[in-house]
Amino acid sequence: MYVLSPRVRLILGVVGSVSIAVGSLGVGWLSPASSIQSWLLIDLLRNTRGAVTICGILVVGGALLLLAAWLALGVSLLRTRQGAADATTPKTESATDAATASKQASPLRQVVTSAIAWGIPLLVTVPMFSRDMFAYVGQGRLMAAGMNPYTTGMADLPGWFALGVDPLWADTQTPYGPVFVWLSKLTVMATDALPTEVPIFIFRLLAAGGLAMLAYYAWRIARLRGLNEAGVLWIVAASPLVLMNFVVAGHNDGLMLGFIVGGVYYALKDRPILGTIFVAVAIGVKPIALIALPIIGLIWAGQNAGWGAIIKRWVAVASIALGGIAVLGWGLGIGVGWVSALATPVTISSWYAPANILGISVGGLANGVGLSGDITQEVFKLGMLGLGCTAAAYLVIAKRRVDPLWLLAGCFAVIMLSSPVLHPWYGIWLLTFFALAGVDRLWRIRVVVYSTAFFMLIGLAEPFDLIPRFDHDTMIPVAVIGTALIGVAAILISTELTLKNRFPARVLSAPALPTRALR
Repeated sequence: MYVLSPRVRLILGVVGSVSIAVGSLGVGWLSPASSIQSWLLIDLLRNTRGAVTICGILVVGGALLLLAAWLALGVSLLRTRQGAADATTPKTESATDAATASKQASPLRQVVTSAIAWGIPLLVTVPMFSRDMFAYVGQGRLMAAGMNPYTTGMADLPGWFALGVDPLWADTQTPYGPVFVWLSKLTVMATDALPTEVPIFIFRLLAAGGLAMLAYYAWRIARLRGLNEAGVLWIVAASPLVLMNFVVAGHNDGLMLGFIVGGVYYALKDRPILGTIFVAVAIGVKPIALIALPIIGLIWAGQNAGWGAIIKRWVAVASIALGGIAVLGWGLGIGVGWVSALATPVTISSWYAPANILGISVGGLANGVGLSGDITQEVFKLGMLGLGCTAAAYLVIAKRRVDPLWLLAGCFAVIMLSSPVLHPWYGIWLLTFFALAGVDRLWRIRVVVYSTAFFMLIGLAEPFDLIPRFDHDTMIPVAVIGTALIGVAAILISTELTLKNRFPARVLSAPALPTRALR
């Protein structure tokens, strides 16, 4: 895999993205009222068993090509054992070698070019891997109709099901902050007379804009901290997991992460008030961004600050951020309902979330001794989440002097692992902060690679829940998902064989950049 040239890697990823875009026509999600459903080609692709199978294989095959291209790109950034030795051994370079090296794009430029080239075809895909963009449209319509999405479910909106909204949203409060529901309202009102596909595309552009912001500030932090800039952007911007969730699925998490990382950057640059405002906007997109607020306060106070200074900074950042969000909420007429909406994601569960697996086990044991398994399971899940919040508070208090990026990664990790719901795009939160904290050793690279592969597999199963015919025809999703499992396993084995003997323990350092001590 490491022998692929930059051009081959780039083309491989572009082919993968185009394949996903074409396949999405047959297995992506279209609203029941969409006029596109009646187009002859779309009707043929979505209602013919063979065509649906081919489209499913195109999506999975395209994702596998993206994964292979991304891993090949990542391997090209690593320092080999021989390369590490050569760095300290003088050698004579021929004129031909020098000319070739000068023509080759820098690693950073290769990563940025790849991320852009691979992402552009995905901008025009039919939504897949999630139906949340349709929920964004529905919540925007609720706001435009004068209803409060924090107290009103989607079922109160006339014709809500025809929009393509997942029925799970029927009686569910929005888990998003006032900034994003305001953006949803503006988007819906601006496209009121246009087909649903238009606001969907705008929401995708917002998510892609968030990804661009995330990449920019991640690059700035990498430079500030003396990290390998190409390696950081390889994780946070070019990853197929990122492209699947922030471009194809259009999740607003990209926007949230962009503002969090921007806020952290400005705090590190001694502009803590601007950093706090950025994090406030992130909270206004998704309230889970609250986790970052005390970290901004710690950076502002300084590594050696006493408790008096730390508490003052915490009060300051809380007043600026939460006060601003509260004022915005009241101005929009929806108040601070986002506080109670923090519990919305807990009302569902992911089968692979550790807290959910343990909760089911405890519930089964309770049934065995004559207790209510359902009640016991819910109490256990709430207890696990409380334990995660306690662990995050412990890290912020007891480990306040450690690297703030590692502290931020740790806080997000304990909250994620203690939650009964763990969506694939949640994994990007952790991988982003993990990358910014410093992924310079081989075991950390493996954590990134295997986490990406796992969450990709979870995401790839999603499109096959969106086609009603699969309720009675299970062979297609089983065959296609089986292909995904075999393909991902083969790619990971190939990558592991490449890594095993060729690379030292420290592989993604930035020797040309000085490591700057944090204030």
